[in-house]
Amino acid sequence: MGIFRFKQFTVDDSRCGMKIGTDGVLLGSWACAGNASSVIDAGTGSGLIALMMAQRYRHARIIGIDIDESSALDAKYNASVSPWSDRIEIINTDVLGWTPDNHTPEVGHPLCIISNPPFFTEALHSPDSSRSLARHGSGFGIGTLIQWASKIMTQNGDTLSFIAPADRDSEVQYQLSLSRLAAIRISDVRPRHDRKAIRRLYEVTRECDVKSPCLTETVTLREPDGSYTQQYSILTGQFYLDK
Repeated sequence: MGIFRFKQFTVDDSRCGMKIGTDGVLLGSWACAGNASSVIDAGTGSGLIALMMAQRYRHARIIGIDIDESSALDAKYNASVSPWSDRIEIINTDVLGWTPDNHTPEVGHPLCIISNPPFFTEALHSPDSSRSLARHGSGFGIGTLIQWASKIMTQNGDTLSFIAPADRDSEVQYQLSLSRLAAIRISDVRPRHDRKAIRRLYEVTRECDVKSPCLTETVTLREPDGSYTQQYSILTGQFYLDK
């Protein structure tokens, strides 16, 4: 694709298998890191979400992890030319083998884990191997993300935020239950007011830390004339140049 210019940073995704799209921008705008000491972008790709979280949470240390070498190269470059290069670390490794315990320097809690995970399950994969890895996950998808995150969410205040197809909610809820995690905030994402939700945003934490019912809401992207809704414009306004 090329160069994408946002208000405070630029993203080059020319080597990255999974290109910048609405899902990533939505998640990076919506996810809440609160008072997290560390934000972990699992499957960082070109580093878009890592950069968005660095802009929003000036106190947090950002760690982006991606198994694909080309994606990690894009992410490292994008982080290095950003205003937050001193707070963003990009690691080229399999996220499923990474834990805060084997990382130097030590990763602080509370943790905010954020991920736009692969969720395509079709038998026919993309002929582009890096795009196939990004989209289909070769062992990393929604279920494995939840299982992995649950193992490193060990303290009160640790959270996981991710995006998934809306029609896979039953699977997501089952996986969360197996891992003893629970949603504390969910947003359905509709392309227009008269359309069904196509994506669902989740913020989850450990079941033992849940203090109140899950907050549910809806985000609508476009008006009937194709323009962005005021809701979406406000949500993403600190990033898009034309907002």
